[in-house]
Order: sequence, then structure tokens, then C-alpha cells
Amino acid sequence: MNEALRERLSRYEIAEMGRKFPQFKLFSGDGKLNFVPRGAAFWGGRLKTNFGTEYSLAVVYPVNYPNGQIKAFISELMNTPTPHKYVDGHLCLYSNDHGGGGEGIGQETTAVTIVAWAAAWLNAWEVFQRTGNWPGK
Repeated sequence: MNEALRERLSRYEIAEMGRKFPQFKLFSGDGKLNFVPRGAAFWGGRLKTNFGTEYSLAVVYPVNYPNGQIKAFISELMNTPTPHKYVDGHLCLYSNDHGGGGEGIGQETTAVTIVAWAAAWLNAWEVFQRTGNWPGK
């Protein structure tokens, strides 16, 4: 973990995650999860949707932080084709990278924000599963 990330985590990320999503813990990538580079810092935890399904979420900081995006991955959906997910499996949570007017970019948000957006994404995914329509389209 580089010094910029260590500073960010100690300054506010750890305390804020503990307040908002205490079920999430901070880890270092060890190569067991193919979507987390070895040595990358990431938050891992579970979210339960309004429909009662639990999902494992990883919020991964780029190894070269602060460059790059913080990305969110749902373990259970890595091999499932879904709308609003990139080829590498990370969730499309904001649309600045493809010309949209998204809410922000990954390097300017907190992990807490990414977890909240991922929870909203999971709700949209479950609605899509039941109706065939992604909410908001």
C-alpha cells in the first residue's frame, strides 16, 4: 500500500466505513481473488438486498492510488452476464468514463460511497432479474 492510500485510509476511510458499513473489513490482495491484484488494498463484506439475497462485495483501490478508479466487484456475479458491468467484472456505478453525466469518478469518492452505490446497483440488478428492465431506462 502506498503512502497516499495509507494517509487516506487513516484520515477518514477506516472510521467512516466502521460507522456506515461495519460488516466490511480492510484486506490486502493475496492473489486468491482474480479481480484483486496482489498487494491491492480492498474492503470486503456482504450486502443483503431488499429481496433478501446476500452478495459478497469487494471495493478495490488501484495499486497506483490515487491514479485510477476505485472499483466494485460482486463475487457471485463475476461469471454472470449482466448489464452495467464491465468486461473485467467491475460494476458500472458512474458514467463519466463513457460520456455520461455520472455522479463522480472513482478516485474522488470514498469507499463508503462506492458501497452505497453498489447496494443501489444490486437493487437494480434484482429488479432487472424480475422484470427484464433496468430501472431508470
